[in-house]
Formats: sequence, structure tokens, C-alpha cells
Amino acid sequence: MIKALEALIREAGELARSKALSAQVHVKGKSDFVTDADLAVSRFLMDALVRLAPGSHVLSEEDTRADSLEGKLFIVDPIDGTTNLMYHMGLSAISCAYAEDGELLLGVIYNPFTDEMFTAERGKGAFLNGQPIRVNGDDTIRDALIGMEAGPATLAQQGPFLTKVFELHRQCRGMRFTGSAAIDLAYVAAGRLSAVAFHYLYPWDFAAGWLIVSEAGGRLTLLDGGTPVLSGRSKPLLASNGLIHEEIIQYFGMAR
Repeated sequence: MIKALEALIREAGELARSKALSAQVHVKGKSDFVTDADLAVSRFLMDALVRLAPGSHVLSEEDTRADSLEGKLFIVDPIDGTTNLMYHMGLSAISCAYAEDGELLLGVIYNPFTDEMFTAERGKGAFLNGQPIRVNGDDTIRDALIGMEAGPATLAQQGPFLTKVFELHRQCRGMRFTGSAAIDLAYVAAGRLSAVAFHYLYPWDFAAGWLIVSEAGGRLTLLDGGTPVLSGRSKPLLASNGLIHEEIIQYFGMAR
């Protein structure tokens, strides 16, 4: 199914690249937007994915139909990095995972603006445009390039997290804030980032990236070391190359 899924996501990418669609912006909340491109990609995938896997259902940021993790499930973010899209930054991606009874089996993250497609199939490794990828070998915070994300839904609670991130910035090689969790996770898998800390994510933000990072040799956990769940808004999360994972968890002081 992975090749058919890749083809569908590439087709959806054509909608994401439409300047006419991305110019039509609707406000969902403070610093939270949706464009006509998001909605067009969502509608296209909602229909196409259930045909790809008969009997499946879809959990999408823009048009949720799924009410459980049971059975065949696609977990979709039509465009992750909507604000980036509005400003024509080229840092937006379509994220799609496929799970059966809660187990992630396929993951695809596609940036149509760079034509980079990151994919994984459980037990078969991770790939960028068909070529194998692996996490990098940075084994201390001092030698690491680290990303972070802190979205608008938890602004009032972000103070302690951001303080720790600022301190981390002073110790590592540098920090990056792409504005797209899907791209962050793909970059960890490809070795472009050593780790990324997230104040929170939703399943559509990280499901595909979780599998891709894992298949590339990395880890994704809650920032206290626990296992994320694919429902609701998460607690703080950490994705890494695995080598510095425990060091960062201890640094944030959230270990269980």
C-alpha cells in the first residue's frame, strides 16, 4: 500500500502548492489559521484514503470522522505549517499515517515545496525520496542541533518549558524553530536535527513522524519518558536520535 499512498500524497501536494488556495485564510483561534488549501487537501484525502483501504476511517485535523483507534485508521494533517504556507516559506508538509487497531504501520510526510517525501513502513526502515535515511550520531547535548515547537493552544502554560528551552539553547550547537512538527520529525529521522522538544502535539501532528523517526533509529516519547497516545492533545514530547534522549529528559527534569 505504501506506493499507492505516496502517489495520493503527491497528488494532494499539487493542491497545497496552489497560491490561490493558500491566499484564502480563515481564523480558527489566536495564531491558529486554516486556508482553503488545508480544506482542499483534507477533502481530497478524506475521500481518496478510504478508497485506498476499504473499511478504513480517517482522523484529520480539519474534518474528523474517526471516533476510535480500532480497525483501519488514517491519521492526517492536510497541511502542517499553515502559517508558514500563508507566508510562502516553503516549510509546510502533508502528514499521513496508517494504523490498524492502534499500531502504526505506514507513515508519509511530504513537503511539496521542496519535493521531499519521507516515508516508513513498519520493520522496513525510513526513506527520503526512496533513499534510506538514519538519525545522526550526535551523542551529547553540547554537540547537538535541537529544535522546539510551542503552539498557541497552551500559551499560558509555556513559561517553564520555554525557560528550559532557552537554557538548552545556551548549551547546544544551536536551536531551530521550523513551525511544522511534521518537518521537525522528518528532519530528526534524516539527521538534520538531533532532537526536537514539543510543548504539545495532536495525533495528526506526530503519528507519521513517530513511525518515520523510529524506523530511522530514533525515539519519540513524552518528555517524562512515557509513551505517547494517539488521542487528544499530548503532554510535552521529545523526538531524538536516541543517543541524547535520556540526557534531554533529565535536563528538563520531567522524568517519571
